[in-house]
Amino acid sequence: MHYHFRLGATTIGIIVDSVCSAIWKLLSPIYLPSPKKEDWIKIANDFNEIWNFPNCVGAIDGKHISIICPPGAGSEYYNYKGYHSIVLQAVVNAHAKFGVIDVGDYGRSSDSGIFKESLFGKKLINNKLNLPAPKKIDQNINEDFPFVFVGDEAYPLLPNLMRPFPHRQLTNEKRIYNYRLSRARRIVECAFGIMVKRFNVLENKMLVGPEKATKITRAICVLHNLIMTREVNLTEIHNEIENHHNQIEIRNEANIVHHNRSSIAAIEQRNKFTDFFNSENGSIPWQGRYLVKKIILVLTFKI
Repeated sequence: MHYHFRLGATTIGIIVDSVCSAIWKLLSPIYLPSPKKEDWIKIANDFNEIWNFPNCVGAIDGKHISIICPPGAGSEYYNYKGYHSIVLQAVVNAHAKFGVIDVGDYGRSSDSGIFKESLFGKKLINNKLNLPAPKKIDQNINEDFPFVFVGDEAYPLLPNLMRPFPHRQLTNEKRIYNYRLSRARRIVECAFGIMVKRFNVLENKMLVGPEKATKITRAICVLHNLIMTREVNLTEIHNEIENHHNQIEIRNEANIVHHNRSSIAAIEQRNKFTDFFNSENGSIPWQGRYLVKKIILVLTFKI
């Protein structure tokens, strides 16, 4: 005799909630621990070796997690893409593993606003992340460079957070800097892509509210790191990122206005990286080929 049991939605919800809480409590200290100074140094070495950006300790970006409209929430969770969401802000290492996450902010919030209000952002701004002291990035350059995170145009330019130059009136030197930063930053997009493919619940709207969606997303980030640690072929990931970079896209960003009042110290640090990437010691062989392709495509686009 066979018995068939059908669990109700409430029971399933309780089980999912309990499992996700247990995953976070038991596995996050192992697979998503708070980075220490020696961890930052290891991450920086990997970014330099794999993605050619010295003293980089992480790539940061945000991802919208689609949810149902919370009762009485108004437009707080309604994002610019046209659906309700919570936001996952993540910092990843050179191997597409999450190092720091902040989950649950309103979907309507900007990446910059989420960063400034997050625990990670506050610690970075107040020099509380225990980053290593600035150091030389080349034996032929007698100058110290800070350890930095890399982000896109949505993030502020800070002494320890590098973003691209605005796309208006770019010099060739600035284009090279933007290319080098983009190579390092795209790893966070790759991490999000791998996570979504692996956990199908992220491909569609989560039929839960913000609190449960936050718990599920945190658990997924931990499981992502567990799988990446145990099973993933890193060579395939690195090749996937390189192929992504070879598909150069030209976007019309001339009308983008950046409301970012950067400090003199932050501007100086970005200029130092720009000079290094364009120097004999800091350049990489294929950046010149990239620049030629970029200029040709830009001219084609204008014509």
